[in-house]
Amino acid sequence: MTKTYNRIALVTGAGTGLGRAIAVTLAKQGFKVAITGRRESKLREVEAEIGKENTIVITADILKENSISNLKDELLAQTNGQLDLLVNNVGGVAAMGKIAEMGLEQWQEVMDKNLTSAFLMTKAFLPALRNSKKGTIISITSAAAHNYFPGMGAYSVSKTAIESLMKVLGEEEKENGIITHLFDPGTVISEANPQQGQEPMEVMDEIIALIK
Repeated sequence: MTKTYNRIALVTGAGTGLGRAIAVTLAKQGFKVAITGRRESKLREVEAEIGKENTIVITADILKENSISNLKDELLAQTNGQLDLLVNNVGGVAAMGKIAEMGLEQWQEVMDKNLTSAFLMTKAFLPALRNSKKGTIISITSAAAHNYFPGMGAYSVSKTAIESLMKVLGEEEKENGIITHLFDPGTVISEANPQQGQEPMEVMDEIIALIK
Protein backbone atom coordinates (compact mmCIF):
# COMPACT_ATOMS: atom_id res chain seq x y z
CA MET A 1 0.00 0.00 0.00
CA THR A 2 1.28 3.47 -0.86
CA LYS A 3 1.80 5.54 2.25
CA THR A 4 0.75 9.18 2.39
CA TYR A 5 3.18 10.86 4.76
CA ASN A 6 2.23 14.27 3.38
CA ARG A 7 -1.33 13.98 4.73
CA ILE A 8 -2.63 15.17 8.09
CA ALA A 9 -5.57 13.70 10.00
CA LEU A 10 -7.45 14.85 13.09
CA VAL A 11 -9.22 12.31 15.31
CA THR A 12 -11.56 13.33 18.14
CA GLY A 13 -11.90 11.25 21.26
CA ALA A 14 -8.57 9.66 20.40
CA GLY A 15 -7.36 8.80 23.88
CA THR A 16 -9.08 5.45 24.25
CA GLY A 17 -11.12 2.78 22.49
CA LEU A 18 -12.19 3.26 18.90
CA GLY A 19 -10.60 6.70 18.57
CA ARG A 20 -7.24 5.37 19.72
CA ALA A 21 -7.44 2.47 17.26
CA ILE A 22 -8.30 4.85 14.41
CA ALA A 23 -5.40 7.16 15.27
CA VAL A 24 -2.92 4.28 15.41
CA THR A 25 -4.27 2.86 12.15
CA LEU A 26 -3.99 6.19 10.33
CA ALA A 27 -0.42 6.60 11.53
CA LYS A 28 0.41 3.14 10.19
CA GLN A 29 -1.04 4.24 6.85
CA GLY A 30 1.35 7.16 6.78
CA PHE A 31 -0.70 10.04 8.15
CA LYS A 32 0.60 12.54 10.64
CA VAL A 33 -2.17 12.31 13.23
CA ALA A 34 -3.51 15.08 15.42
CA ILE A 35 -5.27 13.56 18.40
CA THR A 36 -7.63 15.37 20.71
CA GLY A 37 -9.67 14.61 23.81
CA ARG A 38 -10.19 15.93 27.32
CA ARG A 39 -7.57 13.79 29.10
CA GLU A 40 -4.00 14.63 28.20
CA SER A 41 -2.64 11.56 29.99
CA LYS A 42 -4.58 9.26 27.66
CA LEU A 43 -3.52 11.22 24.58
CA ARG A 44 0.12 10.94 25.65
CA GLU A 45 -0.25 7.16 25.80
CA VAL A 46 -1.39 7.19 22.18
CA GLU A 47 1.44 9.53 21.27
CA ALA A 48 3.93 7.09 22.79
CA GLU A 49 2.44 4.25 20.73
CA ILE A 50 2.49 6.18 17.46
CA GLY A 51 5.70 8.15 17.98
CA LYS A 52 6.11 11.87 18.72
CA GLU A 53 7.33 12.66 15.21
CA ASN A 54 4.00 11.55 13.71
CA THR A 55 1.64 12.92 16.39
CA ILE A 56 0.19 16.27 17.41
CA VAL A 57 -1.44 16.28 20.85
CA ILE A 58 -4.02 18.96 21.69
CA THR A 59 -6.46 18.65 24.56
CA ALA A 60 -9.96 20.02 23.91
CA ASP A 61 -13.58 19.65 24.88
CA ILE A 62 -15.38 19.50 21.56
CA LEU A 63 -18.76 20.17 23.13
CA LYS A 64 -17.61 23.77 23.65
CA GLU A 65 -17.20 26.20 20.75
CA ASN A 66 -14.40 28.17 22.39
CA SER A 67 -12.43 24.98 22.99
CA ILE A 68 -12.88 23.97 19.35
CA SER A 69 -11.75 27.43 18.26
CA ASN A 70 -8.56 27.05 20.31
CA LEU A 71 -8.04 23.55 18.91
CA LYS A 72 -8.39 24.84 15.36
CA ASP A 73 -5.98 27.72 15.87
CA GLU A 74 -3.35 25.56 17.54
CA LEU A 75 -3.56 22.70 15.08
CA LEU A 76 -3.52 24.80 11.91
CA ALA A 77 -0.62 26.85 13.28
CA GLN A 78 1.36 23.60 13.62
CA THR A 79 0.41 22.30 10.16
CA ASN A 80 0.63 25.55 8.17
CA GLY A 81 -3.13 25.42 7.70
CA GLN A 82 -3.22 21.86 6.37
CA LEU A 83 -5.83 19.25 7.25
CA ASP A 84 -6.80 16.41 4.93
CA LEU A 85 -8.92 14.10 7.07
CA LEU A 86 -11.31 14.73 9.97
CA VAL A 87 -12.63 11.80 12.00
CA ASN A 88 -15.65 12.70 14.14
CA ASN A 89 -15.34 9.86 16.63
CA VAL A 90 -16.81 11.34 19.82
CA GLY A 91 -20.16 9.83 20.74
CA GLY A 92 -21.96 7.39 22.97
CA VAL A 93 -25.12 6.67 24.91
CA ALA A 94 -24.97 9.70 27.17
CA ALA A 95 -28.45 9.04 28.61
CA MET A 96 -31.14 6.40 28.27
CA GLY A 97 -34.87 6.49 28.76
CA LYS A 98 -38.20 6.22 26.97
CA ILE A 99 -39.16 9.30 25.00
CA ALA A 100 -42.15 9.98 27.28
CA GLU A 101 -39.92 9.94 30.34
CA MET A 102 -36.80 11.71 29.07
CA GLY A 103 -36.08 15.22 30.24
CA LEU A 104 -34.87 17.95 27.90
CA GLU A 105 -31.47 18.05 29.58
CA GLN A 106 -30.94 14.32 28.99
CA TRP A 107 -32.14 14.62 25.39
CA GLN A 108 -29.82 17.53 24.72
CA GLU A 109 -26.87 15.70 26.28
CA VAL A 110 -27.29 12.84 23.80
CA MET A 111 -27.69 15.21 20.84
CA ASP A 112 -24.68 17.28 21.86
CA LYS A 113 -22.40 14.29 22.23
CA ASN A 114 -23.36 12.50 19.02
CA LEU A 115 -24.50 15.24 16.67
CA THR A 116 -23.66 18.77 17.75
CA SER A 117 -20.01 17.91 18.43
CA ALA A 118 -19.63 16.64 14.85
CA PHE A 119 -21.43 19.70 13.47
CA LEU A 120 -19.17 22.10 15.36
CA MET A 121 -15.96 20.25 14.45
CA THR A 122 -16.93 19.92 10.81
CA LYS A 123 -17.89 23.58 10.51
CA ALA A 124 -14.67 24.72 12.18
CA PHE A 125 -12.38 22.70 9.92
CA LEU A 126 -14.25 22.96 6.61
CA PRO A 127 -12.05 25.79 5.25
CA ALA A 128 -8.88 23.73 5.80
CA LEU A 129 -10.49 20.63 4.32
CA ARG A 130 -11.57 22.63 1.27
CA ASN A 131 -8.01 23.85 0.80
CA SER A 132 -6.83 20.26 0.82
CA LYS A 133 -8.67 19.60 -2.49
CA LYS A 134 -8.95 16.01 -1.27
CA GLY A 135 -10.57 16.60 2.12
CA THR A 136 -12.31 13.67 3.76
CA ILE A 137 -14.65 13.50 6.74
CA ILE A 138 -15.45 10.23 8.51
CA SER A 139 -18.20 10.23 11.13
CA ILE A 140 -19.13 7.34 13.38
CA THR A 141 -22.62 5.96 13.01
CA SER A 142 -24.42 2.97 14.49
CA ALA A 143 -26.94 0.29 13.63
CA ALA A 144 -29.16 2.18 16.07
CA ALA A 145 -29.82 4.66 13.26
CA HIS A 146 -31.96 1.99 11.58
CA ASN A 147 -32.92 -0.31 14.46
CA TYR A 148 -35.11 0.92 17.27
CA PHE A 149 -35.18 -0.19 20.91
CA PRO A 150 -37.11 1.15 23.91
CA GLY A 151 -34.94 3.45 25.98
CA MET A 152 -32.54 4.13 23.10
CA GLY A 153 -34.70 6.62 21.21
CA ALA A 154 -32.53 9.69 21.68
CA TYR A 155 -29.41 7.79 20.65
CA SER A 156 -31.14 6.40 17.55
CA VAL A 157 -32.32 9.88 16.57
CA SER A 158 -28.83 11.32 17.05
CA LYS A 159 -27.25 8.66 14.84
CA THR A 160 -29.91 9.05 12.15
CA ALA A 161 -29.20 12.76 12.26
CA ILE A 162 -25.43 12.35 11.90
CA GLU A 163 -26.04 10.21 8.84
CA SER A 164 -28.21 12.93 7.32
CA LEU A 165 -25.67 15.59 8.24
CA MET A 166 -22.88 13.75 6.43
CA LYS A 167 -25.00 13.06 3.35
CA VAL A 168 -26.13 16.66 3.05
CA LEU A 169 -22.59 17.88 3.61
CA GLY A 170 -21.32 15.52 0.93
CA GLU A 171 -23.66 17.13 -1.59
CA GLU A 172 -22.94 20.69 -0.45
CA GLU A 173 -19.16 20.25 -0.51
CA LYS A 174 -18.82 18.05 -3.58
CA GLU A 175 -17.60 20.95 -5.68
CA ASN A 176 -14.88 21.59 -3.09
CA GLY A 177 -13.56 18.05 -3.40
CA ILE A 178 -14.71 16.96 0.06
CA ILE A 179 -15.85 13.37 0.51
CA THR A 180 -17.93 12.27 3.50
CA HIS A 181 -18.11 8.76 4.90
CA LEU A 182 -20.05 7.01 7.64
CA PHE A 183 -18.37 4.25 9.62
CA ASP A 184 -20.35 1.76 11.72
CA PRO A 185 -17.87 -0.19 13.84
CA GLY A 186 -20.51 -2.45 15.33
CA THR A 187 -20.12 -3.29 19.01
CA VAL A 188 -16.56 -2.69 20.16
CA ILE A 189 -14.92 -2.78 23.55
CA SER A 190 -14.54 0.62 25.19
CA GLU A 191 -14.32 2.23 28.61
CA ALA A 192 -18.11 2.44 28.67
CA ASN A 193 -18.48 -1.11 27.32
CA PRO A 194 -15.47 -3.06 28.61
CA GLN A 195 -16.76 -6.60 28.25
CA GLN A 196 -18.88 -6.95 25.13
CA GLY A 197 -17.81 -6.73 21.50
CA GLN A 198 -14.69 -6.83 19.38
CA GLU A 199 -11.39 -5.16 20.08
CA PRO A 200 -11.36 -1.84 18.19
CA MET A 201 -8.31 -2.82 16.13
CA GLU A 202 -10.29 -5.75 14.74
CA VAL A 203 -12.60 -3.42 12.79
CA MET A 204 -10.01 -1.15 11.21
CA ASP A 205 -10.10 -2.71 7.73
CA GLU A 206 -13.02 -0.50 6.76
CA ILE A 207 -11.21 2.64 7.93
CA ILE A 208 -8.27 1.65 5.73
CA ALA A 209 -10.64 1.14 2.81
CA LEU A 210 -12.15 4.61 3.28
CA ILE A 211 -8.81 6.40 3.08
CA LYS A 212 -7.31 4.66 0.04
